[in-house]
Amino acid sequence: MGLFAGPLALLMIVAAIGFHASLSGWGYAVGVAFTAAGLLSMPWRRWRGLTRAGLGLLLLVASARLVFAGGNGMDTLRLPSGDHRLINRLVEERDGTLFAGHLLLLTGQLPRSDTRDFLPALDSAFHRLHTTEGSIATPAVATWLGLQSSEDFDTVVIPSEGAKPPETAVVALHGYTGNFAVYCWQLSRAARAISALTVCPSVGPLGDWWSPQGEETLKRTLSWLQGRGIRRVYLAGLSNGGVGASVLAGKLSRSGPELRGLVLISGASRIADTPRVPVLLVQGQHDSMFPVHRMRAFAQRAGALATTFEVNSGHFAFLDHADECERAIASWLRERERATGS
Repeated sequence: MGLFAGPLALLMIVAAIGFHASLSGWGYAVGVAFTAAGLLSMPWRRWRGLTRAGLGLLLLVASARLVFAGGNGMDTLRLPSGDHRLINRLVEERDGTLFAGHLLLLTGQLPRSDTRDFLPALDSAFHRLHTTEGSIATPAVATWLGLQSSEDFDTVVIPSEGAKPPETAVVALHGYTGNFAVYCWQLSRAARAISALTVCPSVGPLGDWWSPQGEETLKRTLSWLQGRGIRRVYLAGLSNGGVGASVLAGKLSRSGPELRGLVLISGASRIADTPRVPVLLVQGQHDSMFPVHRMRAFAQRAGALATTFEVNSGHFAFLDHADECERAIASWLRERERATGS
């Protein structure tokens, strides 16, 4: 066990230094390091107390996160039950996401042309999120443990700022690698323009919303919203989530909340039916993962229902041009509400 824990501790310490890990991230790294040192010294009967100290520190950090990582407004619920999955509180989303981002870049899994400002923009987004919400739960933990299903899935819920209970919600579908609270929080900043509830369900690490599980997860999310007085929804999607939203928009039951519009960010399907509601397409002009010509082709098919907003960026435009994208989405949502008299 010491031979396994030693390299893991070294990796965690290096990662914590490299991207300035959170307090809990450092606690986990030091705890694993103490545990590894104690285990490696056991054959010589030295420093055995380090193992106990390390395990004690790990337990202390985990316990503190279970108690305090609840957020100031946003919540991560299991739907349709409405319960909480406590394991989602164990890890700071920023630590895991930045570590995964560095790893994906080092292994060449993300195109360099799309990721010039990706990590700094992601770090900045987490800083803004932490300033507003403090420590939060993240659905990414349960996602990568394989716990998401259409019968039991995590959903980030961010309330509106209006005085009255909202009747409108923005439902956002995540992309590849899973659901992250930081993206949901960014979208909620735009949704505040119409005092809408923001809801971001989870389908799994692939973000395959066009699958039977994805379709059923969205249907259950909308049913849950309807039961809480939501009458109108805007369906949004990021990357693979945008592909899923463009496909599923034509399959939604007319007996549920009224679909007011689509917000497709860096992703749309080439084979989706022509949308029957207004659609906003937010896109980086230099996106190599979902090239801009695909989004423009989708907009051309939608005709007068389409509004496009392009920025000088790659696939991660929603991160590295966050303020511009949020303002564009907020403005479009306000225009839609005025056009419908809401």
